[in-house]
Amino acid sequence: MRTRQPVGGGLRPAAVSSHVRHAGRTSFVMLVAGLLAAGLVCLLVVNTTLAANSIQINQLEQANAARTQQVQQMQQETAAARSAAVIAKEARKLGMRPEQVPAFVDLRHHALRSGKGPMR
Repeated sequence: MRTRQPVGGGLRPAAVSSHVRHAGRTSFVMLVAGLLAAGLVCLLVVNTTLAANSIQINQLEQANAARTQQVQQMQQETAAARSAAVIAKEARKLGMRPEQVPAFVDLRHHALRSGKGPMR
């Protein structure tokens, strides 16, 4: 008569359940370790991206500050050039002289009249 071999390769039922529990625990630990490793890699990628963007933002802010200074300097130069004294000086350089007697254009009669005569 043949004897039947027990299920599990001749191991006792307690040993089989212990082996299955150990294999299940090992796979769970490997899953958790894999998830942690993947999370760390994702964190590293996000951190690196943020650092690169931070450097770019810093460079753009510096360029913006330099442009702002240039704009302010140009506005000061323009304001200084608009003063009456500077305009008069530039006019003299170009050969322009102020009139002693002002002249007016009469649009009704199409004539040029000096400031000495009566205006109608």
